[in-house]
Amino acid sequence: MKSRMPKNGGITDPSGLAAVHTVRLPLWPYLVTPTGSVGLAVATGLAHWRWGDQPTTVGAAAAGLTLAGTALTSLTWRAAAARGIVRRAVATTTCVAGSVWAIGATIAGPWSSPWSDMWLIGAPTASIAMAVVRVLRNGDGDDPATAGGGLADAVKSLRNASVARPTIKGAKATAGVTLEAGTSVRELANDRAALASALDVPETAVRVIPDPDSARRGRVEVVPVDQLRAMVPWPGLSAPGRSIAEPIVLGVMEDGEPLTLWLPGDHTAGRNAAHFLIVGMSGAGKTEVILNIAAEVISRTDAELWLADPRKFDQLPTWAIQGATRTAGTEDDTNELLEDLYTDITGRARQIGAHGHKQWTKGCRQCPRYRVAIIDEASQVAAGNPLVTELTEAARSAGISLVFGLQRASHDRFPTSARANIPGSICLGVDKDVDASMALSEATLDAGAMPWAWKNTKPGCLYAEVPGTDTTRWSMPCRSYVADEDHRADAVAPYLGGQPTTGPESARPAPRPRPEPTMTDDDSDHDDEPNQALNPNDPPDDVDPAEPIRIPPGMPRIPLGLREPAMGTDEARQVMEQFIIDLHDAGHDVVRPGDFGAVIAETGRGHEWVRAELRRLSNGPDAILRKTDRGVWKIRIPQPA
Repeated sequence: MKSRMPKNGGITDPSGLAAVHTVRLPLWPYLVTPTGSVGLAVATGLAHWRWGDQPTTVGAAAAGLTLAGTALTSLTWRAAAARGIVRRAVATTTCVAGSVWAIGATIAGPWSSPWSDMWLIGAPTASIAMAVVRVLRNGDGDDPATAGGGLADAVKSLRNASVARPTIKGAKATAGVTLEAGTSVRELANDRAALASALDVPETAVRVIPDPDSARRGRVEVVPVDQLRAMVPWPGLSAPGRSIAEPIVLGVMEDGEPLTLWLPGDHTAGRNAAHFLIVGMSGAGKTEVILNIAAEVISRTDAELWLADPRKFDQLPTWAIQGATRTAGTEDDTNELLEDLYTDITGRARQIGAHGHKQWTKGCRQCPRYRVAIIDEASQVAAGNPLVTELTEAARSAGISLVFGLQRASHDRFPTSARANIPGSICLGVDKDVDASMALSEATLDAGAMPWAWKNTKPGCLYAEVPGTDTTRWSMPCRSYVADEDHRADAVAPYLGGQPTTGPESARPAPRPRPEPTMTDDDSDHDDEPNQALNPNDPPDDVDPAEPIRIPPGMPRIPLGLREPAMGTDEARQVMEQFIIDLHDAGHDVVRPGDFGAVIAETGRGHEWVRAELRRLSNGPDAILRKTDRGVWKIRIPQPA
């Protein structure tokens, strides 16, 4: 017999149809009770024909049937101990009723009243009751592969353990386990493959969760049917128009609970601000997770997004680029973005601490906007870059969360010291178990996390280590939402200042300018004052907006382009060196590539030429610059004797 049952709590797929599982149920267990009832009626009829006319014989037969019924009832009660109280009670009651009826029907005949009436009522009732108990599978004992005696027996067959009565919640069976003294739960976790084989379920369906207060106690969780088999459509933004302190909902967990994460810290909840590492092989769904986070940040009123992708920036949707306060699409631009992030830390930390806050606080008008910097394809710029490590050490206290996306977090692709400073991790499908060990903690892997079993065959499936959540749930598989791009663009559009263009004809927009300098406490006192440059009594000009703007004759023009043709090399070098000397005379002791905009405009030279000149001026006995580890150059003009 086959039964089609909904999964994932009725979540529908993108086509609008409810996802279903096909579950094969054997037919013979449902025929045991009705077949036994018919057989008992036939047997009592034959017994009455054999002994009913002889008082001495029928008395002895009744005594024997009583003893047999008592023994059979005791056996049923004992055998049903592992099956839960409901199935135990139903089975024992059925056995008692059948024994009493058999004694009376043997003496009087099963066709006589009231025994025939009792059989006509009792046999169907008992058959339906047993069928209902089996179909509902209410957790008091089920198929050996999912709960009840099967789970307990499977654990006991591997380890000499004491197993509590299994319980079922949704599609998950759970049983508490206590191992014998001298044996740890970690040893049972190493037997997950054998345990899965004993239960006839996939290895990824078994998890062993240790008890934090005992080395030999824990619990075993089994989910025999994959609840994350189908993609989960994106339901929309989690908290549009609200604070970034509200949780971000990225998807669903295996037990149907939402997968939530927090970026800012919360002192009352005992949670610090978090950085996140998002790891997954090509095709595992990493970009979808990053775009969902980006959309959430754009929609929050007190947050700003810095977005960098030095490898495939041109493939990002337009709404993401338009919604970001700062973007970087090349390796040089990304390095410059990281430098600016580091430079801003001191000012932001001073601004947050000036009024007594140790970290960014929701609702504080004196705190800067919370900054979320997403650097996808981070291995392009992070390998061997000490600035990444310094950012992970200091950015959280300044109201900055970093999100790094990469395919493999090995030491040659991402600094090990930086990885140690990132408390949050999202690991999608990876190629090997060693790749997972670079993104997930040892405890999560020991409990049963196996992202290498998915590879890229189940995009969006992931394990999430989210600071501030129950660590025992980190080993539970999750699946991220998958958004229709037009749907997501429409949802984010109100927070871009206009409808984004998502068509293929859209040109790549220019990167946004750097944000304004961080507001100081003195500036915050004038936030609510009207702009003195505006005269509210001045009526608007009588100008037709459809007419083009005409420049009055004689008005000076401001040159915005580069000098053409470009200045000669020697002359351009003199301009650049003089610019550095002027900066030093003005009290500046460091310089970065982004400071040479005026030199580029005056000389007509490009950004790459500036970087080459910076390297030249940093070498040799007459060097006037010294390259630091943070991507900036220190000015060292020799003082005259």
